[in-house]
This record gives sequence, C-alpha cells and structure tokens, in this order.
Amino acid sequence: MTTATDHRGTNPANPLEISDEELRTRALLALRQGHFDLAEKLLVGKDVDQTALVESLRIYQAELEIQNEELQRSHHRTQTVLNRFMTFFDSLPVAELVIDGQGLVKEANEEARRLFGLRDTVYHQYFFVRLIEEPDRGPAIHALAHLCPEEPIDLQELKFRTKAGEVFIGDLHMAALPTDENEGRRVLCAVVDRTEAVVQREALRESRERYRVIAEFSSDWEYWIGPDGQYRYVSPACTRLTGYPSAAFIADADLFGRLLHPDDRRLWEQHLKAHLGDASGGIAPLELRVRHLDGHESWIEHSCTPVFGESGDFLGRRGVNRDITELKRSREQLHFLAQHDVLTGLPNRSLFRQRLEEAIPRTIRRGGETALLFLDLDRFKIVNDTLGHPVGDLLLKQVAVRLMQAVRASDTVARLGGDEFVVISEDVQEPNDAAILARRLLDLFATPFDVEGRELFLSLSIGIGIYPLDGADADTLIRHADIAMYRAKAAGRNGFRFFDPEMSEGAAERLRLEQELRNALPRDELMLEYQPQVRLADSRLCGVEVLCRWNHPRLGLLSPAQFLPLANDIGLIDQLDLWVLEHACAQFAAWGRCGFSIPRLAVNFSAHRIQSSDVAVQVESILARTGIDPRRLELDLTEASLMDHPAGTIANLEQLSGLGIALAVDDFGTGCSSLACIKRLAIRRLKIDRSFIERLLTGSDDESIVYAIIGLARSLGLGVLAEGVETSAQAEMLIRGGCDEAQGYFFGKAVGAEELTSRYRSEKT
Repeated sequence: MTTATDHRGTNPANPLEISDEELRTRALLALRQGHFDLAEKLLVGKDVDQTALVESLRIYQAELEIQNEELQRSHHRTQTVLNRFMTFFDSLPVAELVIDGQGLVKEANEEARRLFGLRDTVYHQYFFVRLIEEPDRGPAIHALAHLCPEEPIDLQELKFRTKAGEVFIGDLHMAALPTDENEGRRVLCAVVDRTEAVVQREALRESRERYRVIAEFSSDWEYWIGPDGQYRYVSPACTRLTGYPSAAFIADADLFGRLLHPDDRRLWEQHLKAHLGDASGGIAPLELRVRHLDGHESWIEHSCTPVFGESGDFLGRRGVNRDITELKRSREQLHFLAQHDVLTGLPNRSLFRQRLEEAIPRTIRRGGETALLFLDLDRFKIVNDTLGHPVGDLLLKQVAVRLMQAVRASDTVARLGGDEFVVISEDVQEPNDAAILARRLLDLFATPFDVEGRELFLSLSIGIGIYPLDGADADTLIRHADIAMYRAKAAGRNGFRFFDPEMSEGAAERLRLEQELRNALPRDELMLEYQPQVRLADSRLCGVEVLCRWNHPRLGLLSPAQFLPLANDIGLIDQLDLWVLEHACAQFAAWGRCGFSIPRLAVNFSAHRIQSSDVAVQVESILARTGIDPRRLELDLTEASLMDHPAGTIANLEQLSGLGIALAVDDFGTGCSSLACIKRLAIRRLKIDRSFIERLLTGSDDESIVYAIIGLARSLGLGVLAEGVETSAQAEMLIRGGCDEAQGYFFGKAVGAEELTSRYRSEKT
C-alpha cells in the first residue's frame, strides 16, 4: 500500500525517516562546519549519490586543511614581523609614543618611558598633551586637530614636563598612522630632546653678544680677516684711530695698508703674505704708524691669532690694533732720559760709551784718527758751593750750549756727571787738529757766563787721547784721556795735555794687581758683606744684597768698583760670579737653619756670566748643593747685559726664570733698556740707580725721572727698589712717589753675616 508524503518530502507513516533533500541539506551543513564524520554518517545507506558526494567531501576537507595550515603560517609570519617591529620601535633612540583619538598614550617605546618617566604598564592612562608645558600645549592641540594622513607636522622647541616635574626642550614630530575601523585614529608622536643644543646655542648667543658689546665699546680696534684677505668684521674703534667707519674696511680690504706710514707699509704687506693664509699660531706684535683721516698719525700695536671653525677648518685671523701712541711717547721719553743727561740734554755716560765704540770701527774703515777730549770745569765746585745748586745747574746748561757751539755736527759732546764733559771728534787727520779744537774750547771760556745777572768765570782742563795712538780700545782710550786731563789740571788748569805713555806710571801697578787678583780666591782673600733691603712702608727687612770685598794684603779692603772691572778685563769675572753666588747661597741656607729667615737674597751677575751658555746649569747646580728655594733668589742684571747679544741673553734668562729665580734690572735709568725685552722677560723688579736718588732734593729734574721709573714699573706690573737712600727726606719722597723698597746707608750699610744676624734678630726681639 502506497503512502503519501507531506509537503517536506517526509513519509508521515514513518516520522523518523528523513527525505533525501533534507538529508543532503544537513550533510552540507555538517560539511561547512567541518564535521566530516557526521556528514559521512548521514549519507550512509541513502541514495543521494553517496559516492560522488563523499568524494567531494574528502576533497573539500583537504582544501580546508591546506587553507588552515596557510593561515597558521601567515599568522606566524605576522607575529614575527610584529615582534620585530616592536623590538625596533622599543630600541629607537628617539622617544616614540602612539596616541589614540582621545589623546591617550597607547604605546611608548623605552626611550619615551625613560625621557618622560612613564611607568611601564599604565602609561596608557596619560594624556599626551599633559606632558607638554601649559604655554606650548595650544600649538600641539591645534596640530593634532588638523593632522592629515599624508601631511606630518613638526613643532620646534616645545617645553615638555616629565612625570617627575622636570622640564626639558624638545622637537615634536607628529604623523597619522594607518588604522582599521575597529582600532580608530592613531597618531605617532616622536620627541627629540634638544635641551643641550638649545642651552649651548643660548650660551653661544650670550657669548657672542658679550663679545659684541666688548668689541663695540672697547678702545681697541678688533677685526676678523678671512684667508682671502677680506674683512669679515671690524669693530667701531677703527673710526677713532682712522676716521673711517667699519664698513669702509669691509668694502675695501686694502684701505688699512694705504693708511699706514710708507716705512711701515712694506712690513704690513710682508706680514699679510706670510701669515694671512697660515693656520699656525700667533706672531710677534707689530708696531705700525697709521694715518687718520684728518692727517695726524697714531702708533698702534698689531697682534693676531688664527681662527678655526668647529670642524677645524682655517677661517682666517682675528686681530687687535691697540693705540700705543702715548706709550710710545713715554718710551721715547724714557729712552731719551736713559741716554741723555736730564739737566743739559747732552748724551750721558752710556750714550757716550756707545758712540765711542761705534766711532772706532768707522775710524778703522776710513783711516785717520779719532780724538777723545776729557774736559773738567775749573773752579766749578767753588761756584756750586758758594751760590748753590740752582745757580750751578744754570751754569752747567750754559756750558753745554757753549761746548756745542765749538764742535762740528758730527762730533759728540757728552756730560759724564758733575762738572765732567767729553768730546768725541772723528776724522782727525793729525793730533794738531785735536789741539786746535782744544784751543777753541779754551777761547770760548774766556768770556764770562751771565747767570741771573752774575758774571761767572770758568776755565777748562782738557786731556786728549788719540785713537789708535793712545789706546786700541775704548776703555784704554778713556783711561788715557782721563789721565791726561788730570795732568792738565795738575799743570795749572786752563790748558790741555795730550796723553804721554810716561803718564801711565800705574801700568806696572795694574799688572801686579792682576796677578794678585788671580791668587785672591785660592788665598781666601775675598769676603762677602750684605746690605739690608727694606720695605718703605714699615722699614722691615725684605731682602739683602750681596757685595764682594777684597781684603787685599797690601792695599786693605777694596770695594767691588776697585777690582771687578779688572776681573772682567782678565777673564776672572765668571769664576768670581759663581764663587759669590755659591757662598752667598750657603750663608742664606745657614741663616734659615738657625731660624733667621730673610725673604730674598739679591746677587749681582755680570753681563759676561749671564751670556754664558751654561749659566742656567751652573746656577741650578749651586741651588741644589746649597738647598735654597730658587724663588727666594734674585739675580740683579745691568741694563747693558740685557742689550748685549739679546738673543742668547733672553734664552738664558728664560731658563733661569723657568727655575723660579727672580730677575731684577740693576741701576735702572743709566743705560739704554729695551722695554720690549723687559716686558718679554720675567723681570720682577727695577732698581733705581743711586745717582738719581742722591739728587732728589737738589731742585733738578731727577725727581721726575724717579717718578717716571716708578710709574713705568707699575704699568709693567713690576716692583721697584731705590738704591743709595741716605736721608729720611729721600725716603719720604720715595714713599710719596709709590716706591716699594729701598736700600742705602739710611737703612744700613753692608755688613758681615754675623753683624747682620745680630742686628735684625735683636730688632725682632
């Protein structure tokens, strides 16, 4: 009996039976859900083309398994790339933060967490803009609101605040990140810490501003000139010195050279050629004359040094032109005073000696003879003592004028001091020419002098020495002319005498004295005395000067002036200098061991000794043997020793100074010092010659000289000591002038070591 089916294809007589269509539907659903075994069970025993369907199922299953494996591999690759990116992101040296659409920090790399002090796990709770200082938040918020995916935004030098409250300066770079619909908007914020660079830039700006202010208000003319010879900068001080503005030199690099004195222009051009493109160090200063727009000239001291960029490339030279016009005038005045007699304006002893030594080689080259006339004013002492020093000074001035009237322009008239004058007359063809000059001088003095309404009569005693007849060198010629002058005076004055060898009765005595001096050291005939040096402010002992005496067995006690020139002539001066230094240092050390401390030991060194190549080694050896502190030793040098052979002398003095030894210029003002040499060397003290001190209260110009020397010492940063102070009035005048120290009979004569110890130890007690 056939049964009917319902509308779904199900047999109503057997409700558990499923139609083929329903079965196929269920099997496909199981297949889509991956339940392959269930699909196979549903289809077993049913006529739904089971074999073909099962085969399709198996193929579909294999495809799904392949797809699943591919998905797993893709997921693994994605995870690897993500891990690699996170590692890279976290290791960046730049602070990187990712913020969402609400401005919350979602990601932060290690540098960002370190820079801002964010905690590792909860930094996403921070609003990014709260990490920015209040005044700078507005630009950041505005940038975030207007950020486009393809247009990153950079904000320079914002102020950020860390979670600890510390403020730093940084640059902010913002860029929109690609995101999906679920994640929402993301922005990458990179922060570069610029604090150090900003601080350095500000410091550089302040430094440049300070330099600008200093340069523009300085009286020194500063400039920077490039390797191409063009000026990069010229300070306004150029206008004061030249009358031209800074722009004129920048526009015309050759203007400065054209403003120089013609004699200095070549020196400047050589300087530019040698040093403009040279990156070596500084050079010795140049002294140049520059012409102002109004025509007057000024002296400038030019110095320069190389300029380098941050990468070490040579950028030219920076220089300074300093106005030294007044200093130059002071130098010239002091130079004149050092070589000329202040009262008469005639060359002094130093310049006379220089000119005589220059005349001898000229005489040798030209042939002929040179006459040296020694002049002594007869009866001048009577006038001076009777009418006083002011009248005597006026008389000496008139004598100088009258002497100059009697000689040729090529002759030299000099005043040696007191009433002693000399005349050097070159190109003398025969001795009678010198006699004619002597008679002319005597005739000039036959006319009386009118001094303040008084008629004063003077006469001359003249001694004449002829080179080369009466001496092969300057010293011998001077000595013989001096002897001849004394013979003229002894013969009745108002006359002249030529030197005669018979006059030199002392020649034999000199030879004997030379031999005795050679034996003085081995026979222990030399002795040392020490003259106190005191501070003028409180008269306290500040040092001692060593003086060497010769206890001569025949002649008694001889002063240094009586035998040191002889020691120099016979080549004993080096040995004598070292003997004095070693014995003085030994005594100085002995004083220290017994508790008698003296601040300074001053020892005179000859010009010959200071020029010796081994002087520094010898002195260092003596200091080591005696054990005294080099800083308490002062070597006194004459002005002549600084000027003779300056290159070798300067090198030796630099070595001595390097040992810590102090250097002083002795008898300052009587020679021709090189101020440049004194400035370059480590000279600590100038010692004013006693000849200026003894005339301080005589109404002469020596007071001005002394004060000028003190002022010079102050300007050079040197101490100053006055020699030969014999009265309280002299000491008081020196104190008023600002002199530091003094020595002389007023404070104490030179005495032996025991007497000095006894005196100053008792004063302390």
